Formats: sequence, structure tokens, C-alpha cells
Amino acid sequence: MGMIYLKVLIIMLVLAAFAIPGFALKKLKMIGEGGTYTLSNVLLYVCQPAQVVKSFCVFSDSEFEIVTAVDRLVLLKNFGISFAFAFASLFLMLGVSKLVFIKAKDKSAARVYSYVAVFSNCGFLGVPFVEAFTDGNPLATMYIMVFNVAFIILCWTVGVVLITGDFKQIRPKKIFLNPAILASVVSAVLFFVPEINFFMIDAVKGIGIFPKYLGYCTAPLSMIIVGIRLAETPAKSLFCKKGVYVSGALRLVAAPFLTLLIVLPFAGFFGKGAEYGFEEYVYLAPVIAMTMSPAASVVAMAETFDGDKETATAAFVTNTILSVVTIPLVITAVVAIFQIPV
Repeated sequence: MGMIYLKVLIIMLVLAAFAIPGFALKKLKMIGEGGTYTLSNVLLYVCQPAQVVKSFCVFSDSEFEIVTAVDRLVLLKNFGISFAFAFASLFLMLGVSKLVFIKAKDKSAARVYSYVAVFSNCGFLGVPFVEAFTDGNPLATMYIMVFNVAFIILCWTVGVVLITGDFKQIRPKKIFLNPAILASVVSAVLFFVPEINFFMIDAVKGIGIFPKYLGYCTAPLSMIIVGIRLAETPAKSLFCKKGVYVSGALRLVAAPFLTLLIVLPFAGFFGKGAEYGFEEYVYLAPVIAMTMSPAASVVAMAETFDGDKETATAAFVTNTILSVVTIPLVITAVVAIFQIPV
């Protein structure tokens, strides 16, 4: 148990260290106004789609052997299960957060708190975390990417309403033309029809470097943004709002354990330790995704849709810092429950 905690803690400390350059550059005034918004857009519209493509289409020869060893119908079923649990957990947290903040006087702040409670950093931190935790197993990574696709769909619908309080802000065009959604569709086609997956054709395999390297930027860039926000936000704004800690408790503690309650009754249907399948991650991936810190998009969404920017920054930064402590504890407990060998 101690080794599991140590491994998770090291992963989180390494991820947290990526915030240092952003903090230092902002304090040295080498990042100007609007820098965070620009980096957030690069993260959302460039790195996130690249990460989707990398996870579903770009494999080493050994990874490709693991992926192709699993029947495509089995994988399709597993993806469907992960997708269903993703929606179930996200909507469950939406209901819980609405009940918790229903009597809040500051409605704009309450909407931000609800966003924080519902949406985790499942793509920018969750995927790199699973890659590090499973030594790069491609199936485990793909299962959490399925969760990320559900996250993207709800982020640009439910998430926009949470920030603005206005259902008219939902724009189908922005959903269907979102680069991450488009990347998901293209990746699904290439994955389930491997004969046309040009990323795995030997003659042109080198082009896989493009999405691969951009995808690797997600975790560092996400944490650099945290560092910038930490440097430019007064301590009083960061740490003195009660709602920040309430939303943090929902995001970092309630969300993973409520998700665990959803998946546990179904987890027994699959055997443990399949040679290639890592099928426990069909159920474990949603729990890991919901264990992560608040979604980095909360700040970008607040800026884009004129939400409560100060509250978004405080909730994001404060709870990301707290997650360095909570994630190792929660993951250690979850891994023990699932009896995953580490």
C-alpha cells in the first residue's frame, strides 16, 4: 500500500513541478496580459485534439500488438461502457452540486463552483496520469480518453450553461465543429478500421510524431497555466472563499467515491489481470478521471463567456494545489478496492 501511495505521490509532484516555470515567468513579467487565455486556447484547440489522436491512432509496435490482440467488438463494448459511466458520473455530480449550492446568494459564483464540482482535469492531467501509472498501457489510456470525449461534449453544452446561466449560449455548431470532437470522430474511424490508419503504415509512420509531441504538451501546459494563475492572483482571493473549499470537497473527494459507488456493482462482470485487456480500467478509468483536479477550462470558459473570472481562478488554483495531497490518497484507496497490482 505504501508503494502505491509513493508512486502516485511522485507522479503528482512531477506534474505539480510543471507549474513552476509559469509562476516564475509571470513574476518576472515575461508573460503579459492575455497570456493565460492564449495558452488555454492552445491547450483546448491544439493539444487536446492531438492527445485524442495520439491515444487512439499512434502506437509503437509493441502497443499496436496489445491493441490488435483485443477483438474490436470487445473494445467497442468496453468503450460504450466507459462512455455510459462517464455521463452517469458527470450528471450525478451536476445534481449533487446543484443541491449543495441551491441557496447560494452569489449565483454567478455558485455556477462556477458547480462547474468545478462536475468537470475534472480528466484530459490534461488524467491521461498523463494513467499513462505514467500503467507504464503507458494503450488500452488503459484509451478508456480514460473515452471519458474525455464525454467530458468535451458536456463541457460545451452543460458547462456553458453552468458558467452563463443561459441555455441560449448552447451552440450546436461549436459542439460539432470543436477540434477535439472532430479529432475523436476521425480517430474512431482510423482505430476501428486499422487498414486505413496511416499513422501505422511503415512508409509514412513518421508523421505520428506530430500529434504525439503535441499530445505530450497537455500536462505541462496545463500546469504552466496553473503557475501563471497562482502568480497573478492575490492570496486573499485564492484561499479565503468558503465556496472554493466546498466545491473542492465535491470535486476531489465526493466525485471519485460517488463514481466508485456507480461502477463497483458492475466491475465484477470482468475478470482481473487479463493478459492484454486491462479490462479493470473500463471501470477504473472513470473513477481516476473524477479524482483529478478541476478542469483547466473553467478559467477559459469564465473569460470567454463573461463568467465570474476571479472565482474561477480561485477555485481552479486552490483546488489544483489541494489535489496534490488528495489524489494520492484517493487513488491509493481505489486501487486497493480494485486490487490492481502496481
